[in-house]
Amino acid sequence: MKIARTRAELRHLRRAIDRGATCGFVPTMGALHQGHGMLVERARAENDVCAASIFVNPKQFGPGEDFATYPRTEDADLALLRDLGCDLVLIGSSEDFYPPDFATRVELRGHLVSTAEGARRPTHFAGVTTVVAKLFGLFEPTRAYFGWKDMQQLCVIRRMVEDLSMPVDIVGCEIVREADGLAMSSRNRYLDRCERALAPKIHEALITAARAWQGGERRGEKLRGIVREHLHGFDLEYVELRDAASFEELADPVGPGRILVVARMGTTRLLDNVALDVALDVSLDVPLSTAVDAVDAAAGAAAHEHFHSDAASPRPQ
Repeated sequence: MKIARTRAELRHLRRAIDRGATCGFVPTMGALHQGHGMLVERARAENDVCAASIFVNPKQFGPGEDFATYPRTEDADLALLRDLGCDLVLIGSSEDFYPPDFATRVELRGHLVSTAEGARRPTHFAGVTTVVAKLFGLFEPTRAYFGWKDMQQLCVIRRMVEDLSMPVDIVGCEIVREADGLAMSSRNRYLDRCERALAPKIHEALITAARAWQGGERRGEKLRGIVREHLHGFDLEYVELRDAASFEELADPVGPGRILVVARMGTTRLLDNVALDVALDVSLDVPLSTAVDAVDAAAGAAAHEHFHSDAASPRPQ
């Protein structure tokens, strides 16, 4: 596995690769988990060359967000990528990516970047599109792999690629979950014991709404209400129904799409979504109230107040 630490080193290594070889690329911010591993495995299987980047991009963090404390686990990340057969890795740095005279920003307009996450993190997507456009220029990938967990980001990247005629196929990959259903995320390590015990209920709530849709429920407010009811006491930022391609909000009667939720637990924002037509093989045998009661009993009154606040305000992802 070849490792570059500057753009110049990467260009040199990229030029040594056969121009006719297909390249599958996985951009990451590091702190890799099995979800990233699945993206890399797919890139490895579907291309001649597998490449990845590790760069905690400051431009996609807003004031007061967790840029300084975002987990950085370079040695473990490189070991995982090596084990998965990755051929080429860039370890990025802010100094190299954004020198003092850097003056360019790639920014979309419209509902894709002004609603949902965009409404709460107004500079986030401009930071994402700028760095991804830069990475595409450096790696020149045939295909790039992104997870559906960050659904809005995936839609934004696809729109940018289409609008700018970038010669890369964007491959969306389904969410990889823990055994209890929690969507894998680098930020899950921020959760304390009580928060981690409750977090899988987010996925259960989404699955319950998907079951209702598959049973014939087509009223958006009813479907959103199912999620809110199952997550009563959670600090919810939003529950939305969105088209998987355009990210347009789904109107009644709600057709195929995805239902997404963002909930804050402590200082951590948890994003999750499921397709309304998802295969429903998830067991929901443990009622939400049982899990909440168990955690409250273990954590005491302080934890109860922590999870049952009515206030919901934007927080870093």
